[in-house]
Amino acid sequence: MMTKISICIICKNEENKIASCLESVSWADEIVIVDSGSTDNTLEIAKQFTDKIFVEEDWQGFGIQRRRAEDFASNDWIFAIDCDEVVTEELKSEILTHINQAGNNDVFYVNRLTNFCGQFIYHSGWYPDRIARIYNKTSFRYNEALVHEALSCKGSKKIRLKGDLLHYQYDDIYQYINKRNRYASLGADSKCRQGKKSGVLIASSSSIFAFIRHYFLRLGFLDGRLGFVIAVIQMQYTFNKYLFTYFHHRKSKK
Repeated sequence: MMTKISICIICKNEENKIASCLESVSWADEIVIVDSGSTDNTLEIAKQFTDKIFVEEDWQGFGIQRRRAEDFASNDWIFAIDCDEVVTEELKSEILTHINQAGNNDVFYVNRLTNFCGQFIYHSGWYPDRIARIYNKTSFRYNEALVHEALSCKGSKKIRLKGDLLHYQYDDIYQYINKRNRYASLGADSKCRQGKKSGVLIASSSSIFAFIRHYFLRLGFLDGRLGFVIAVIQMQYTFNKYLFTYFHHRKSKK
């Protein structure tokens, strides 16, 4: 008996990318989409590929949205992807080959290769970006993190696939900077909820180390000018995250 797999996607306003994503997973047994309130043509495009579309505008974070998609899926085996990702033929073949021999405690890791401003980034800590994406929901679920959600797969058997998952996340530099600023704010909120404190000195030292880590330790200089740009933006993101945490904590004490 062939093992069935459900593609689970969460999205909002992704009309420019969702078609390529859905075309690359049209081989799957089911495609489940959880939308958080798109105002563009995302849903109209999605309807060409699946009728399992659910709108959940009660936003409680990326983790909760992932779990909602899991719950809507008819099959136990889940492949969680994003609208800006494309499954290569090599990865597809690997999945179809391995899924039928998989045990419930197996978790498949894929290599995500990101395209940044028209260039695939092979260093800077971006590749191979091994992420757990294929799993059995009766054994494992996504956590409920507000941001940077992850699959809770303690005790799993890790299986690393060789095929790439192409990631077309950043079309231009403005998009990347805006997202890092948004994530810095969300990261600060998360730290405050955990009772963590910060300060200007911590923000400064952490941001400097972030640049060193990405540009030198993770060989970002081999990615050319964009490697330098990535390191600088990561430095700014780190500084903002700790600075926001500091001011959020000060505000809460008043």
